[in-house]
Amino acid sequence: MTGTGQASAGGCGASAGGIRVTEGVGNQAVVQGHVTSAGSPVLTGYARLLNADGEFVAEVPLGEDGGVTFYAAPGSWTLRVLAPGGVRVERSVTADIGKITELEVAV
Repeated sequence: MTGTGQASAGGCGASAGGIRVTEGVGNQAVVQGHVTSAGSPVLTGYARLLNADGEFVAEVPLGEDGGVTFYAAPGSWTLRVLAPGGVRVERSVTADIGKITELEVAV
C-alpha cells in the first residue's frame, strides 16, 4: 500500500484520497480511481461511497492526484463525487473480494 496518510486540512478526518493500494489486497474489496476535468486531476472536492440503498457509508477528500480509495464490502456501490461549482457526478461500481476495482471519473 502507498499513500500520504495525511488528514485533510478541509475538516474531514480521512486521509486525502484514502490510502492507495497497488497490490496484495488479500481478502479486501477495494474501489479506487481518479477524478479528472479536461484530463487534469480535480484537486478540491470529496468522494462519497453510497450503499445499494443510496445511503452514505464513507467519504474522503480527493487526493493530490485526484485519487480516491475505499475499502468496501463486496457488492454494488455508488461513488458520488462533489466538487466546487456544484459538480455532482455518480458512478456505479461493484467491489469484489481480492480485487482492486479501478474507476476513472471525468467531471
